[in-house]
Amino acid sequence: MSSVDLVLSAVGIADLCLQHGKKLMTAYQDFKSADEQVRERILRVQSVWARLEIQIQFLKQVANTLKREHCIIHMEVFEILKSKLSRAITKIEPVLKEGANFGIKKWRYPFLRDAIDEAISDLDQWQRIFDPTWYLIFLIGDEVIDKKLSTTSPLPLTTSNESLQTETVYKNSPLVPAQRFRSSLDWGQAVQIKYTNIRLIPRTASNKTRFAVDTIICDQTLDVTRARADGESLAKKLSQLNHRASGLLRCFGFIKRKDPESRKLVSLHLAFSLWTEDSNPMCLRHHLLYSTGISLTTILNMARQLVSAVSYIHTCGWVHKNIRPETILILPEDNATNPNDLGPAYLLGFNSFRSVNFRTMRTGDEEWDRNLYRHPSRQGLSAQEDYIMQHDVYSLGVCLLELGLWESFVSYDRDVGDAKHENKQPSASLGLGLDNLQFQAEGSAVSSKIKNHLVNLARLKLPSRMGDKYTSVVVTCLTCLDQGNEDFGDDEEMRDDDGILVGVRFIEKVLLKVNEIAL
Repeated sequence: MSSVDLVLSAVGIADLCLQHGKKLMTAYQDFKSADEQVRERILRVQSVWARLEIQIQFLKQVANTLKREHCIIHMEVFEILKSKLSRAITKIEPVLKEGANFGIKKWRYPFLRDAIDEAISDLDQWQRIFDPTWYLIFLIGDEVIDKKLSTTSPLPLTTSNESLQTETVYKNSPLVPAQRFRSSLDWGQAVQIKYTNIRLIPRTASNKTRFAVDTIICDQTLDVTRARADGESLAKKLSQLNHRASGLLRCFGFIKRKDPESRKLVSLHLAFSLWTEDSNPMCLRHHLLYSTGISLTTILNMARQLVSAVSYIHTCGWVHKNIRPETILILPEDNATNPNDLGPAYLLGFNSFRSVNFRTMRTGDEEWDRNLYRHPSRQGLSAQEDYIMQHDVYSLGVCLLELGLWESFVSYDRDVGDAKHENKQPSASLGLGLDNLQFQAEGSAVSSKIKNHLVNLARLKLPSRMGDKYTSVVVTCLTCLDQGNEDFGDDEEMRDDDGILVGVRFIEKVLLKVNEIAL
């Protein structure tokens, strides 16, 4: 298909989505005479659609500026939306016909509520796929897009109902003034979450309101000026995200702490809002060690949230550099009735992140449990290569493997939860001993053997647990930098001026595939 035909096809599918959406919203309007619960649901779905309509119209206008692969991925995403809208229309058509002749009977109200709930759920699921492709638009340096942005009414960064509240709260400034916020935290009551470097810190005036705080130590190995600028930029971007769709907690404040005597900057802190006040958040490592009887649905939902988080980080122009179970926080739902429904997963651990546009330091460490989640070219005291997005994708693959097996690759002698000082051993489920985990500088054959072992472990054990599609996603992530990898290609092929191509491939080969899995 030629580029012109591709653009025309993308615009055509977008038009069909708009037509289906308009038809569905018109149909829902006829149900507003139903009970209050139905009316509330209609308002929710109309709010979501109003935003999506603006975004789809905008994409139609800039479609001819998109690169070929970006255009193709939008076509695929819009096909999914068209299918979901068609299904929603088909589901309510019998009620529409009945209502036109005799009015809607009260006994039909529960059916309507369920149908609209399903439509909301479908749109929420579609949003998880669409949002990363939407963010990629803003990475493109193009005069047409810049002009459209300047002449179009403010475009939403998120597509959920929560974004209405977010825009109001952060209208003037996306972050709480640092000085006031820093003094309002009770640092003396800080509690470290087991197996992590993340601390829970309450507000001085409230025992319930707590924040999850990531810390960046300002030592001689850190470029403090750049870290401070990057931290402020990251905090602003994370302050406006929809946490349920992105797999990332909303950042409430960026704090700089100085030594009281020397007045030198000693640490930087990112404070994240916990949307449940009474919850007891734990990291994924803790749950892998001690939680049993976890359903495949719960595991798959966590995987989707983690994939979304990585996609958001990359489309915002960052690499995380620290993806492992110790940096993934699980927040229990307030109204959860099933103890095995652990709650949604969120990616934290931003103490090593950096902008993708800056060169990275190649210093590392010999901690086997950290190197296990690093690509072979990034293992040991001295990494072979600069850090790129695909290195995050590899780390994600190791986490998805561990998540799918629901077995911790790291075991502890004692249940203290101090990841720094406890004696850690590779678990039996990993199938490697400490003598197999000697990570050396400049990379080594040992490192490659570890990666190959993880790939074989995925191919051997994951299909019976999570199915072939999930296994394929994990293997794709673990082999994303292999020569001849058909999904991501080699590193040189993936380098483009806007950094779009890796993001598009990740959405196509990982994000879409994970969200297609049905249990």
